[in-house]
Amino acid sequence: MENFQTNPMSYGVKYNEEEKTVEFRLFSKNATKVLLCIFDKPQGEEAIMTLNMEKGENNIWQTKVKDYILNCTKKPFFYGYRVFGPNWDYDENFVAGTDIGFKSKFDEKGNRFDPNKIAYDPYSTEISHLPSDVNPGFNMFRSGSNFHITDNAKWAPKSVFFKAPKFRVSKISPRPFMDEIIGEVHIKDLTQNANIVENGTYKGAGKFAKNIKNLGITMVEFLPLNEFDAKQNGYNYWGYMPLGYFSLARRYAYDKSYGNLINEFRMMIDEFHKNGIKVCMDMVYNHTGEAGLVNHNTNDAILLSYALIDNASYYKVFKNGYYRSNSGCGNDFNVSVDGVMDLVVDSLAYWANQGVDAFRFDLAAALLECGAGCEEIYNSFESLAHNLKTKLKEKGINVVDNFAQAQEGIVLIAEPWTCGGRDCYQLGNFPDFWAEWNDISRDTIRKITLKPTEVTPRQMREIFEGTPSRFKGINKSVNYIASHDGFTLFDLNNFTRKSQSTSGGSDWEICGDYRGNQYRQENAIKKQLAFLMLSYGIPMLQIGDIIMHTKNGNNNSYNKDDATNYLNWAKGIKPNTFENRIMEYTRNLIKFRNENPIFKSNDFVKNLTYHYDNGQIAQNDNDGYWNNCFDLFFGILINAEDKRIYIALSKSEGKMLITLPENKENKFWYSCVDTSIYDNIEFSAKNYIESKYTLNPEAMAIFIER
Repeated sequence: MENFQTNPMSYGVKYNEEEKTVEFRLFSKNATKVLLCIFDKPQGEEAIMTLNMEKGENNIWQTKVKDYILNCTKKPFFYGYRVFGPNWDYDENFVAGTDIGFKSKFDEKGNRFDPNKIAYDPYSTEISHLPSDVNPGFNMFRSGSNFHITDNAKWAPKSVFFKAPKFRVSKISPRPFMDEIIGEVHIKDLTQNANIVENGTYKGAGKFAKNIKNLGITMVEFLPLNEFDAKQNGYNYWGYMPLGYFSLARRYAYDKSYGNLINEFRMMIDEFHKNGIKVCMDMVYNHTGEAGLVNHNTNDAILLSYALIDNASYYKVFKNGYYRSNSGCGNDFNVSVDGVMDLVVDSLAYWANQGVDAFRFDLAAALLECGAGCEEIYNSFESLAHNLKTKLKEKGINVVDNFAQAQEGIVLIAEPWTCGGRDCYQLGNFPDFWAEWNDISRDTIRKITLKPTEVTPRQMREIFEGTPSRFKGINKSVNYIASHDGFTLFDLNNFTRKSQSTSGGSDWEICGDYRGNQYRQENAIKKQLAFLMLSYGIPMLQIGDIIMHTKNGNNNSYNKDDATNYLNWAKGIKPNTFENRIMEYTRNLIKFRNENPIFKSNDFVKNLTYHYDNGQIAQNDNDGYWNNCFDLFFGILINAEDKRIYIALSKSEGKMLITLPENKENKFWYSCVDTSIYDNIEFSAKNYIESKYTLNPEAMAIFIER
């Protein structure tokens, strides 16, 4: 199978142009026999062909088929695997739908082989259908009771292969990651309410690229796009239960026919790239949407792919049959095993080759683990997180490692924690070539307006300088106020607690309603946005937050495929409304950031001085000021090459008369924006300020010297 080496993926299916054959490769360390089953249709029929796989080096099972038999250049074919192992011996007399060779449903080494179940390929670039499409109760995919002898070949999801011509995606000229404004959004939410035929789809998102560009967003971060089954475990709309890391969710395709998904996706990326917008995919490598136990019964597991192929390799499992679940989602993917590492690396390379520019890793602390067992062992140079850059380079994919330089390659962004387990919070512990979501900046920016007496000038300075104590002074902080997890920006400033309609959701949200005072709410939102956008690091917004989308207090809307999540663009574009005012303010704020390169410079922190309300410099050794939660003023002077910018922030509930820093010779201060002034949203230096300025209650004002 040497020809397979020309394929950047380690396993899966490849069309061999020279031999006109289709080559199959599957990783399974613990399998003892693998049968490849090929189907003419995805449902309702038995396999038209069953072939033995041969085990080669590095636990690779392989075979090949002449294409004149499969004819994959003209039509898709469907395939899957029957896999035998230590808990279910291969017997040449085996007949599907029987227990011939059966020893146990699982063994102490974690094996859960069941050849009565067809396993789709972990490297499937397309999955034929979802388990719930054919069996809403998932019984035919379970191992409990007598379900383990149910042959599901006619109805199990299959891998799809079709050698279709690929659409070439436009490229974006390299630019520093520091230049990006990230907009997080669910792909259906983005356009479901848009007045286009293709609303809620990849194609619809591509048509919406110009609208996103007009907001100032330069990188769209989509919630998971990999295939998932929304009907599993109640309802899962967001897609954080992936079934395949190479396959797209068919539900988001405008044309759902087999073989079309990837090209519609590439066309979407092409439209974004033509508008200067990069695309970031949210990848969930910490767990899969398979392999959970039913009612905590170790004899009853959901078996779809990875667990059937090699449960003990793909998952972290205990001897008693339970899955470790630091993800909080029923299992933990075992990315410390070589074949599983290959899958992660190969899937990232695959998507990068489709035109994807960046990846956000859900619960990424899982990628810092280096032990194949269930004990949490972090921070080893053997971990996938530490070696990912090198492994991707071997696949021809460069990883950006200096966020201030324009480099070719992809960007890696970590959510640096998991939901449970020892040492699960790893903020600041990822290698330097990783950017990291910064929840400290999230909480501090919220507290500045919502809990001002809990925030010291030192804490505000820490966020403004990119949280150097955590990131060792390296610019890698992705700053944000709100994300899909938790309240929207509007809701965190309008609700004191989550709504009763929320399924789960945190009770510790930093939120408040300012006693219903709309002036204070709008001022707080403007202030939070300004602190976010002008702090050192890479700013991220929910796209819905730019138009003040509300979920009516629901802070965990993962299961809401309705108006709770769909963005209402009509409100945002209607003139003379609160929503439109915040949208225009945000656009102008982004423009202000872009027009002043100092905010994106590696020298940003070196050009800062901090000031008291009398205009004098706050000395670094004045702990009485820096550690005082009740000091009501925070002043930041930014010394850019072409101008000086002064930011004055008040936590006072009353008006405050401040003195601006002394001007340079023949220079004067002009007010640029004041968050407390209703229609002051343009960020233009118009009004001359002599030396003193009256800050309204809790306001932030920005001044420019010229």
